[in-house]
Amino acid sequence: ISTGRSSGGLLAAENLLQDSVPCRLRAKRGCATHPRSIAERVRRTRISERMRRLQELVPNMDKQTNTSDMLDEAVEYMKFLQKQV
Repeated sequence: ISTGRSSGGLLAAENLLQDSVPCRLRAKRGCATHPRSIAERVRRTRISERMRRLQELVPNMDKQTNTSDMLDEAVEYMKFLQKQV
């Protein structure tokens, strides 16, 4: 499993930050324009994508499993794999 940051995700975040509208303008409801809000949305999206990838790699993991339980199951599965080596 690679834990390095992908350049695609960083480029997307930089593009969103560069294309963001200044805070002085009124945004539509639900559309954040502040660079911190945009960066936070990009961060949450990246975490969600990684969690989906983890779900695909660990057997018997439901889509309904919460994040904490998913991480616990992943740790247990990795320990199981280490014992087999």
